[in-house]
Amino acid sequence: MPIHPFEYHAPRDLSEAVGLKARLGSNAKVLAGGTDLLPALKSRAIRPSAVISLHAIQDLDYVVKVNGHLRVGALALHADLAQNQLIKDTIPILAQACNLIGSWQIRNTATIGGNLCNASPVADAAGPLLVLNAAVILQGPEGSREVTLQNFFTGPGATDLKPDELLKEIRIPLPGAGSAGCYLKLMRRKALDLALVGVAIQTEPNLADGTLGKVAIALGGVAPTPIRVPEAEELLTGLSFADAARAVSETARKAVAASNPISDVRASAEYRRRITEMYVSKGLKALLETLDQRSIPS
Repeated sequence: MPIHPFEYHAPRDLSEAVGLKARLGSNAKVLAGGTDLLPALKSRAIRPSAVISLHAIQDLDYVVKVNGHLRVGALALHADLAQNQLIKDTIPILAQACNLIGSWQIRNTATIGGNLCNASPVADAAGPLLVLNAAVILQGPEGSREVTLQNFFTGPGATDLKPDELLKEIRIPLPGAGSAGCYLKLMRRKALDLALVGVAIQTEPNLADGTLGKVAIALGGVAPTPIRVPEAEELLTGLSFADAARAVSETARKAVAASNPISDVRASAEYRRRITEMYVSKGLKALLETLDQRSIPS
């Protein structure tokens, strides 16, 4: 079946791309990596009047450290992010998640901005970025605006992007000293699969008194959007490592209670709840053990 005909535009810079998006409206689709858009075009699941390719805009692919933040360009590839030394040294949870996305071919094509704008409830990069308190920078004709990632996702496949805006950058505050994080992903196959459930956890100790200063937990695949679970996080915040270890099971149950999974051909809602509880518990135990070992004087 031939692809539905459309206009093709290849702007040379972000300003030109934003101008095209404003002029062509919501029926114009943006091509970044194309790993989601191209199959949809081929199957005629979507029939846009125009496609705006960002491939020629070279200054949207970067990872830089500025004023206590990592700034990641929207066109940065998952393969590059998984191997980027700055990310591995400061926020390894993101490198870990990016390395689990699809196949190596997908990772060498798909962009971080495209992954977020696709707004899948199981997007692998979303959970780690949520627990890192990331924000996105959206560029429109009148300038840019910053939106927290929690407020960026508005529903399955839906975001806070306006019809005349493009995602320009992801901005991530650097975690404090001694922080640790992990991302756990359940797949039906050992690789090349979407997550049935994804759990991201980031912990930050209070080095002055040996307690948990911050705890962040995000879930994917168990709600219409990737979500944080503050009800569970609050149970551990401020506790000693030993007390936190004793509260892991209750925390995991709280996380499950905040979820709202569906049953589909891939898994039942109950199975997703059980895996969520198991992964939250497993991830917290591993991180608490890591923090406890780091706190022991050498």
